Amino acid sequence: MTSKEIQGFKVVSVVFSSKSTTFHELFIKEHSLRHQEDNKPPGRTLFVLNIPPYVTEENLKNLFSPCGKVLNVILQNKNQFNNAYVIFSQREHLLKAVKVTNLCLNDLKSGLEKWIDEYNNSIEDPTKLSNEINNFMLRFDKNEEAGKKKVEEIDDEGWTVVTKKSRNPGIANKESVKIKINEKISQASKKKELQNFYTFQIKQSKQKNLTMLRKNYEEAKKKVTLMKSSRRFKPY
Repeated sequence: MTSKEIQGFKVVSVVFSSKSTTFHELFIKEHSLRHQEDNKPPGRTLFVLNIPPYVTEENLKNLFSPCGKVLNVILQNKNQFNNAYVIFSQREHLLKAVKVTNLCLNDLKSGLEKWIDEYNNSIEDPTKLSNEINNFMLRFDKNEEAGKKKVEEIDDEGWTVVTKKSRNPGIANKESVKIKINEKISQASKKKELQNFYTFQIKQSKQKNLTMLRKNYEEAKKKVTLMKSSRRFKPY
């Protein structure tokens, strides 16, 4: 196949199997910039254009490996076709790469084969998944049990029950603690009295409303009776 160039780029024909009759064209040239980049060493970096979106870094590494040892591939994702930098271990490998006219990529999966492979890889191993779930539940149960042990017993009034297993079993005998307990008892008592007072008010208000409704109902009945007797009641 005759070598050709486009705007300084060497055109390389790539087939995806030895039996393939079609090919895809890549555009390659030696990468060189005024400002040196550590990850793209001058004299050993190949710049590649027009890479199909389904081609991976590993695919490119295998594609150019016949030219020499490839240390790294930096793939840049674009909107349609991608770019890449292929870094060789020696300059002579790069010089060999820029002279090639055709390459073969046997390990590339595309189309239906690629989709099937991606689907199979997305399915979790049932045994591995079951082990992960069991381990998670064991950790969850242990944390729940530890949390229950840490929770102190609380009575209906919101008081913390002091038991013999408390960290400071003698703290309840201190005078300052007794004073605080008495204050809490007093506050709780006042709160109950206030709640009872509000309950009484609500009940009394409901009774007054009920009495008023009954009174209005009786007065309405009397008016209806009076209108009937005076023959002024016309329901229709």
